[in-house]
Amino acid sequence: MLRLTGVVLAIMLFSPSFDSAREDFAKYRAVEAYEIRPGILMMPRYSADGHVCEIGLEDLHYTPALVKLDSQLSPTMIDQIFSELVPEDERGPRTAFDGLISGAGFGQTETKDFEHVSLQIYRKILSDKKKKITVGNPTAVIRWKAHECQKP
Repeated sequence: MLRLTGVVLAIMLFSPSFDSAREDFAKYRAVEAYEIRPGILMMPRYSADGHVCEIGLEDLHYTPALVKLDSQLSPTMIDQIFSELVPEDERGPRTAFDGLISGAGFGQTETKDFEHVSLQIYRKILSDKKKKITVGNPTAVIRWKAHECQKP
């Protein structure tokens, strides 16, 4: 019983410091994120009626134990996560825009487009002095067409 009382007292003593730290950050917009795979973040956005309208997928580059400069988010992993979050029966048939690859400047976007949802994979294109083109770390965005996202 004494141990329980000590724990409760410790929580009460330290709680104000947690609240003041949160108050320090209150001027910033909070971001909802989930670690869907080790080191891979899923960040949902919502429509005005509360439906998921968009999910961003990207690498977690910082943890207290490690700073990563390379990406773990491969095209195969993006496809696996997309299949997990949006099963084939929820996507609808592929559209004429499916498979479209576009580029501008140093960026490239690959689109996998379906009737109800689309997946865009964004990459930075790099080239060296020998004109070899390499593709940078990808970021992916899943968008539901029936739900418009709220403005941030």
